[in-house]
Amino acid sequence: MTEPTQKRYRPVATSFSMGFTAGAPFIVVVTLVQAWLKDGNVAIAIIGLFAMCRIPYSLKFIWAPVMDYVAPFGERRRGWLFISQISLILSIIFFSHIDAANLPLAILATLWLSFSSASQDVSVDAYRREDLTDEELPLGTSAYLWGYRLGMVIVSGGGLILADYWGWDTVFRLTALALLLGPITLLWSPEPAANKYKPTSLSDSIKGSLIDLFTRHKAILLLFFILMYRLGEQLAVSLNTVFFMEAGYSKTEIGIVVKAFGLIATLLGIYLANIFSRKYGNMAALRLFGWLQLGNMAALTAVWVLPSKIGILAFFVTVDHIIVGGTGLVFTVFLSTQTKLNYTATQYAILTSVMALPANFLASPAGWLVEILGWPGFYLLGAVLVLPGLALLRALKQSGGGLPVSPRDYQD
Repeated sequence: MTEPTQKRYRPVATSFSMGFTAGAPFIVVVTLVQAWLKDGNVAIAIIGLFAMCRIPYSLKFIWAPVMDYVAPFGERRRGWLFISQISLILSIIFFSHIDAANLPLAILATLWLSFSSASQDVSVDAYRREDLTDEELPLGTSAYLWGYRLGMVIVSGGGLILADYWGWDTVFRLTALALLLGPITLLWSPEPAANKYKPTSLSDSIKGSLIDLFTRHKAILLLFFILMYRLGEQLAVSLNTVFFMEAGYSKTEIGIVVKAFGLIATLLGIYLANIFSRKYGNMAALRLFGWLQLGNMAALTAVWVLPSKIGILAFFVTVDHIIVGGTGLVFTVFLSTQTKLNYTATQYAILTSVMALPANFLASPAGWLVEILGWPGFYLLGAVLVLPGLALLRALKQSGGGLPVSPRDYQD
């Protein structure tokens, strides 16, 4: 293999592997822990409260400045990746040695896993941004999202199936074994050259990242765009399973169609968005997939209006997941370009926290909105909420805000 080929494809392969090791532990927290607790005869009300153990994912920006400044083993990104990955593996092994009915230990294990997973996310996001050039970002981010989805599917589907035959202890140990891919990936993935750009102190890591972010040209406009761009989509998908059931489809039909067609369509959406973004630019891709979100609302409304036939469900679920997958890709690329190499971990953690705010707040009132508006009215509201994001994107483009951070702004 020639040197140019190695330089082109090694970062993409690294992104794919790191995507897998990021998606797998997240689905353990979201899915496998719930099933493990249910099999342990834990009350459903208590299982629901375990969602609070996911709070580290929302608070990771708090300790991200430490990960920007401190360089374990002399390497900011690889050092923290190694520490968080080993902690992840140990936390999942810990699950195999405790009883689900022992709630204090179950809570401790889940919090440990969530904190380790969120910390790895901070390091993975920073590494990916610094390892990939701006030209490689769409392809590398696509590889990361493909790996992320693959990790989720293998661990969730495979884990639930194997739990019936081999038990939860074996499932957790096999999951920990699969996560060894993380440290192995570090063996052939060097520290990004951008490691030389670092805060001058921990205070600079905190204050400098915030000052740089909030004093940029059109900073408030940028943050409002990040907050609003996926607002309609986040509302629309918050009750998808309930919606499909009320549209007349069985849980088996939903499971088969959403898992099979949904996964393939999501990967296809990521692939198509990558091609479009590389050819026409990511701002054009953001505009395209912003408008396509309106089409997504129409597709979901069609599922409600048309007869309950498996072919209809498969077609519109495919449309839905292509758009969601593509939107996720172009938006992730955009967020990556808004970080400065001195503060990659901190700023990316802040931006993704801003992005996640609507999803966190919309989940609770979504059911109430359906009761008032009905399903067609609910998706019409989703379509209306897409429009502010498109308007903000236009304003951002016209004002020159939200442009990729220039390398000349980096500190040596």
